[in-house]
Amino acid sequence: MIDKVRREGKPHIVAAMEVAVYTGQRQGDILALKWPQYDGTHLSLRQGKTGKRVKVRLHKDLKALIDQLKQVAEDRKVRSASILANSRGRPWTQDGFQTSWRKEMARLGIEGVTFHDLRGTFITARRREGSTVEQIASISGHTISEVRSVLEKHYLADDQQASDAVILRMEAGIKV
Repeated sequence: MIDKVRREGKPHIVAAMEVAVYTGQRQGDILALKWPQYDGTHLSLRQGKTGKRVKVRLHKDLKALIDQLKQVAEDRKVRSASILANSRGRPWTQDGFQTSWRKEMARLGIEGVTFHDLRGTFITARRREGSTVEQIASISGHTISEVRSVLEKHYLADDQQASDAVILRMEAGIKV
């Protein structure tokens, strides 16, 4: 799904998705991001739902995207303080974004996914890469138990890749 949106999605939808994919933040917090929250390396925010302060170092690919968005805004002399904008260059409203997201998923033939699912995707991907539950929680703003719950209930319960990795590590390790 992510690859298809990257290849075929409208740029303003792709930009919002990329911020979610690379930071694990909630839709409302992503849409509320303002330029002063970006220091060239990190995004700093206070999560709307929990009030937690989070400072997320940007992956090089997301940094390139954010820098490109900033340059486009400066070139167009867009005065919007928002990092993400709709197709008209205006800040997103929650309803406007949700409607646009649904329409874009329908246009791309993607069913059964919500924008919020990208938070779970972030958590799962970081765990597969070897990040600890504690490290993931420090970025996503979840509690440790919430990260574990997401992993256990929704993503890793029937994750063949994760279960196969147990045996592959056994085979690579010391013989018993």
